[in-house]
Amino acid sequence: MDKIAFGTGGLRGIMGDEPGEINVKVIQRVTHGLAITILSSDAPKSVGVAYDTRHSSAVFAQVTCDTLAAFGIEVYLFDKPMPTPTLSFAIRYLELGWGVCITASHNPQEYNGYKVYDEHGVQVTDRLAMKITDSINSVGTDENVPTVRKEFIKSFDDDVVEAYLEQIVSYVNAEEPSLAGHAGVCPLLPTPYSLVYSALHGAGANVVPKVLEKLGFSPICIQKKPDGAFGGLKTPNPEEPVVYGNALEKAKDTDAKLILATDPDCDRVGMMVKTENGFELLNGNQVGALLIDYLAQTRGVRKGDTVISTIVSGLLGELVAKEHGLEFVRLLTGFKYIGEYIINLPEDKNFFFGYEESYGYLAGDGAKDKDAVMASALIVKMADYYNQKGMTLTDRLSELNEKHGYCLESLHSVSIPQSKQKEIMNRFRTKLTIEGIASTKDYMDGVDGLPKSDVIKLYFTGSNASTNTGAWVAIRPSGTEPKLKVYTGIHAKTYEAAKEALNEITDKMILELGV
Repeated sequence: MDKIAFGTGGLRGIMGDEPGEINVKVIQRVTHGLAITILSSDAPKSVGVAYDTRHSSAVFAQVTCDTLAAFGIEVYLFDKPMPTPTLSFAIRYLELGWGVCITASHNPQEYNGYKVYDEHGVQVTDRLAMKITDSINSVGTDENVPTVRKEFIKSFDDDVVEAYLEQIVSYVNAEEPSLAGHAGVCPLLPTPYSLVYSALHGAGANVVPKVLEKLGFSPICIQKKPDGAFGGLKTPNPEEPVVYGNALEKAKDTDAKLILATDPDCDRVGMMVKTENGFELLNGNQVGALLIDYLAQTRGVRKGDTVISTIVSGLLGELVAKEHGLEFVRLLTGFKYIGEYIINLPEDKNFFFGYEESYGYLAGDGAKDKDAVMASALIVKMADYYNQKGMTLTDRLSELNEKHGYCLESLHSVSIPQSKQKEIMNRFRTKLTIEGIASTKDYMDGVDGLPKSDVIKLYFTGSNASTNTGAWVAIRPSGTEPKLKVYTGIHAKTYEAAKEALNEITDKMILELGV
């Protein structure tokens, strides 16, 4: 592999022996480069290593440990597949300097990858990622690694995972002193009702059921067995309705009211809610808005409490946040930017909640990356909260839509070779033929105080770019796959008007791509 770079989710690619593919030699070389960076940094010379259930993940994790140990770097390894956010927590809990997680998140089974974390438990952002990349590229393809020094390799204690679970339970069950006696405040005693949790054969099976049981719930767990083929799923992505097939069958048999599914490294969670018309899959923007609303109701809002999201997330969460008096910030795509923003918040600001439209959520002071274990706990607690009021989550969502208007969004990932992506992005910057564009934000110009990024956001006639209202489109190359991602969003008074406008603008943008 001649060139290795980190995208929004680290290094990711298809496993194999061809140039540019992921294999033992590539993992060893990447880790060699990381070791060079670690030894030249001021951070502690210690690394936590985690891995998911993918083919070769355990092997790649051991290679990572062996390579780091060969350079005299202390390494801690989990003894089983473990969620990415558990690693983020462990880094901070044990005051380690770095972290590595072997995972390709929700990609198909042919993929694997390599995420790197800093001493704050945050995925490395651009400057540090570039430094690591330079170190990797300085390593010759046939350069030997020193002899492994096994005394530098240790195992994480079970106490670390237990501490991770306890901080989630403590946060989810916490009652704000200022709201003592307030109607509906947590903690409430759980009401017994059936819910189905699918680990999609990933790392979540080792943690999510435990945290839900600690909260007093009894999830029906399926697809728990580690499987690098994910039970035959083409893509183990909880955004895709197809992954809920087995869960829906189990929910029907058990009269469940809620379904949860986490991706292989358990940093993202999707949910389906039982309605009069069957189960409905909620998207990340809807769940984000519901969680903001729930947390604001049950925990209260302090001055400086801040919600952090992204430039491609929908509008509803922002409207709900501001209604409750929360500050709202939008950053570039990639949860690493949210994590970085959290650890650099000024003293007069407090982290309240963070989310991405792609099913990533974070609350509390544990992990500093999107956390599907924490989010699963919050979602179940929230569902129970409304269940005790005789409502479902879709009932509350309908109330929010009626109050704030209907915010609908869509995402299309269009397969386009990276060699052609630059040409298309340049055309969007200079020769657009689509009508009705009122204003444009080109993030290559570093707008809104954000780092330069290859993202273009268009606002259409009747929109307001300063408040993100109306119709908008964003387009960007994927950081991990040969695809262009096209986001479209609409804000309208009725669902029918929003749906019609969303379909129209989405069709126009796909046609504009010319592929």
